[in-house]
Amino acid sequence: MLRGSLVAAVDGMRFAVSVPTAFAQPNRKFFGSKRSMTWLNAMNDRGMGRDAKIVSGTVRDSLHMVDVIFGLDGGDLPEIVVSDTGSYSDLTFGLLELLGISYRPALADLPGQKGWRISSEADYGLLTTLARGKIDLRKVRRNWEDILRVVASIYTGTVRAYDVVTMLQRDGHPTALGEAFAAYGRVFKALHILACIDVDETYRRDINAIRNLQEGRHALARELRDPDAPDDDENEV
Repeated sequence: MLRGSLVAAVDGMRFAVSVPTAFAQPNRKFFGSKRSMTWLNAMNDRGMGRDAKIVSGTVRDSLHMVDVIFGLDGGDLPEIVVSDTGSYSDLTFGLLELLGISYRPALADLPGQKGWRISSEADYGLLTTLARGKIDLRKVRRNWEDILRVVASIYTGTVRAYDVVTMLQRDGHPTALGEAFAAYGRVFKALHILACIDVDETYRRDINAIRNLQEGRHALARELRDPDAPDDDENEV
C-alpha cells in the first residue's frame, strides 16, 4: 500500500442526541426511538484528520463519503481510500475509480461476496463459482459521455458528490446512469475481492492497519468526551 499520506480512511461515529437539531433523525437500529446523527470523518495513514461532515444518522455513509474525501481542508487527494461496509456500494467503486482513487473497503462476509465477470462463457477454473455476476459493459458505453460529465463536475467542485449520488438513485434503486457507474465499479470490486482472498496477506493487512488506526482515533474521542462511555461507535450526547 502507498505511504506518505496518500492513503485515507473514512468512517463514521454515531451519536444519539437529546435535543432537536438539523441533522438528528430517528435511528431504530442503534438507538430505538432516539434521534441520532453521524460524524463522518476521514484521516490519512499518518493519523491526521483530513476532513469531516455531520450527517443524518439514518443515511448510508456512501452518500457523503466522496464529499469528505474532497474536503477543502484535506490537502492533496489520496490515491487509496479505505472504509467499512457502511460506505460501500458498487456505484462508489465506479465513481472513485473514475476520480483517480483506488477504493478498498473492508467488506463484511467476504466468503459470501459475489465476484463479477464480463464474459459469461469464460472458464475461470476454481474461481468460476465466485464469478457468478455478469457485468454489462453496454450500459457503460451508452452512458459514457454523461459519466465523464458527472465525474468532471465533482472533480472541479461544480457539484457536491452527495447531490450526484442522490440523483443517480431513486428510492434506493439506481437510475440508468447510476447503473452504468455501478457496472463500471464492479470491474474494480471484482479485482478488490480477488486481492483480498489472495494468499499474500499484505493487501488485507494494510487495510486493517489504517482501519485500526481510525478506530483508535474514535476510541480516543470517546474517552476524552466520556471516560465511562461504552467502547463502540454508538454513543449519546
